[in-house]
Amino acid sequence: MHCVTLDDDGAQLAGLAETYGGLVVAGFGVGHVPASLAPVLGALAARIPVVLTSRTGSGPVLRHTYAGPGSETDLQQRGLINGGLLDPYKARVLLRLLLAAGAGRDEVAAAFAEHGHTAGRLLTGWSTH
Repeated sequence: MHCVTLDDDGAQLAGLAETYGGLVVAGFGVGHVPASLAPVLGALAARIPVVLTSRTGSGPVLRHTYAGPGSETDLQQRGLINGGLLDPYKARVLLRLLLAAGAGRDEVAAAFAEHGHTAGRLLTGWSTH
């Protein structure tokens, strides 16, 4: 799991794809990261499943609200998987279970589309539609 910081340039993520099968990113607010980190995460997402979550502790990662570099829309276009309402810790558990079961990126994305939105809505009352 990578918790994004204001001056995050992604240096800590170098070599991660050679060692790990996936990554959960805990972004700002509704799923944003510094613009300089977006290409690093996009490059990782081309190699391993990268799930975008919010580090706030509650509320969803948005889907298509903001479009600037490092926004949730930009990151999803770069291949990151929307974690929905799952906080980073729950997303990490789900990702770990999926990877242990041999799931690929498409299966991981499908599981987060289902569980990241449905389970979160049941637990918090938030709607993502």
